[in-house]
Amino acid sequence: MDVWFNRSPLGADTGGVTRGIGLVLVLISLAIVGGLMAMQSKNSGPTSAQVTQDESQALVTAAAQTFAQVDQALQADYAQNGTYVGAELPVGSQVTLAQATATSYCLETSVTGTLVHETGPGGVATAGAC
Repeated sequence: MDVWFNRSPLGADTGGVTRGIGLVLVLISLAIVGGLMAMQSKNSGPTSAQVTQDESQALVTAAAQTFAQVDQALQADYAQNGTYVGAELPVGSQVTLAQATATSYCLETSVTGTLVHETGPGGVATAGAC
C-alpha cells in the first residue's frame, strides 16, 4: 500500500526553464486581456460614438425645454410690438437673446457648460453659438 504514496516532501520548482516559461505565459495572458479591454473601450467607453451622440441629444433636449418657455414670452412681446428687437426675456430663464431682428431671433443658453442655441421662431435647439 505504500507504493501509492510518496512520503517525500515536495520542494519548490527550482528549474529556471519552468519559471521562464511561466513568466512568458503570464505576460502573454496580460497582453491579450489588455488588448481585449482596449478594443471594448472603443465601442462602449465614455468616448465612444454612441455615448457622444447620446450626450449631445440630451443637451439639445434639455435646452429645448428651456427655450420653449422663453419662446412663449418672445411671441407675446412680438404680438405687442411687432418686432423681436428689444424683447425682454423672463427673469431667471438663463437664456440670452443673442440676435434679434424684426422677424427672427437667436437664443443662447448653457447646459452643463455646453453652449446651445435656437434660431426662431420655430427653430430647433442646436449645439454651439448662434
